[in-house]
Amino acid sequence: MKPDMEGAGPIAGLDYDDDHVLRSPVLRFAVAGTPFSGGVDHTEESRQLIAAVDAALARRAADVEALEINFVHSSGYNRYVSLTSRGFYALPHGHAVDITSAHLDAWLRFGERHAARSFTLAVPMLSGPGRKAAAAAAAAGMKRLAEFPASARTETMSLSLGEASLTVPAAGAGAFRALGDLLLGQVRIEPGSADERNLSHLLSSSCCPQLRRLRLVHITGLAALRLGAAATLEELRLDHLGDMALLELDAPGLRELHVTDCFMMVSKGATAAISAPRLETLACDSMCHPDRLLQFDGAATVRRLEKIFLWSHVLPGRCCNAGALWLLQHCTAADSLSLEMSSAMEGDDTEEMVRTSVPQLPSITSLTIDVNLGRWHNFKAFIAELITKCSRVEHLSIDIQCANNACLKAQCSCKGKDDDQKISVEHLREAKITGFRGSKYHQSLVGLMIAGAPALERMTLELDIGMELNCSLPCDRGHWTPCVTEHSSKRSRTTLYEWTPDKKRNEEGERSDDLILSRF
Repeated sequence: MKPDMEGAGPIAGLDYDDDHVLRSPVLRFAVAGTPFSGGVDHTEESRQLIAAVDAALARRAADVEALEINFVHSSGYNRYVSLTSRGFYALPHGHAVDITSAHLDAWLRFGERHAARSFTLAVPMLSGPGRKAAAAAAAAGMKRLAEFPASARTETMSLSLGEASLTVPAAGAGAFRALGDLLLGQVRIEPGSADERNLSHLLSSSCCPQLRRLRLVHITGLAALRLGAAATLEELRLDHLGDMALLELDAPGLRELHVTDCFMMVSKGATAAISAPRLETLACDSMCHPDRLLQFDGAATVRRLEKIFLWSHVLPGRCCNAGALWLLQHCTAADSLSLEMSSAMEGDDTEEMVRTSVPQLPSITSLTIDVNLGRWHNFKAFIAELITKCSRVEHLSIDIQCANNACLKAQCSCKGKDDDQKISVEHLREAKITGFRGSKYHQSLVGLMIAGAPALERMTLELDIGMELNCSLPCDRGHWTPCVTEHSSKRSRTTLYEWTPDKKRNEEGERSDDLILSRF
């Protein structure tokens, strides 16, 4: 809830009255959505809320069904940015320096004793955006400590602890017997320590026999995770565990696994052993080398592959794509694939990987490609190669995040592909290209797709933000219709063009080989 500076209640900074504090089954405390909403600086209000929470919890002796303490601004603009050794929120949190280890301990202990069903605690990190903020925090010797709360009653727990150093006490059997949903994030754990081992044990079936969903995000120092999960666990998300180089997972009921931005998992010494025989969705941009993949029971049941990362080019002898290629080769039942593609920037002797290494993918019917090849390579050639390998694709989405037109590498295999390149996707019915810039290579890709997709029913072009189109679009067998939208999943204002085949417009008599679309 937002603090009330007019003091409507007896506790300064709250609009709760005594009766609510003492008897309500739900207590929620939250700062304003942004630090400067409505032209007002809410920093002082946020600071007052810290003391107000302490005062309210000190008066409350009875249990609460749900407890939420949130000192992170909830605005959608307040994105969390993760760097190698630290993270920060996009919006400033001037009150963060007033939240100490003592506050964390008091709130965590109240939650473990009195939160009967749901407990949420979110605090911002001490350092804000920019190097100066990080340097100031380090110079002041600011550091937070926290101890993981133990509760046999709480069913849902969400802890984002502002990069506090986390202590994890040893847990006994059934210590978290009611816990079904856990999010733990923005903490630091000493690698190889008892805390690291205790965390794996705490999350195991003996301590959490009812756990259904587990999310470990933005945890620094966690080098090894050995998880023998309960059969109830259906969703596991490991996100930005930048130091994790060992993953041992036994999860007989797991349906959805995300391993993303766990950069050490692609290092030479990383190992993994995964047993998830009921796995359906796998999102993984951080898979270890197949030689270090000791076990993967469940690849054959995967139906959705997401966030698979591929280098379009690598230096000779490098195995950068080995883990991703193993997944493409062994997840043969997958019918939905989401790929992220980038390119190496060093050297002129890079080897093109898509044509030579990516296997045929005849089971894929839905394909999403995010492309960011920088200024170095001809993205059209590799998109065409990928699409052709998915011979039964029906739904295609391409997000172009680069402005390149032609390959700038002197001896690259990109060169010479444009003249005779073709796409053959007989089953493609719907396609969308986001980030279209109207260059000749973008236009050429559109033409290839229309020409090679006889069953195509609709194609949508979403222009890159701020772009206007004043060029010719290929219109073989169909017509383009312009429209404008104010909202997009990735862009605030975009211009759209939609292609549909002639057969749907016969009665209008609109047939043309090409349509010049001008700025409107």
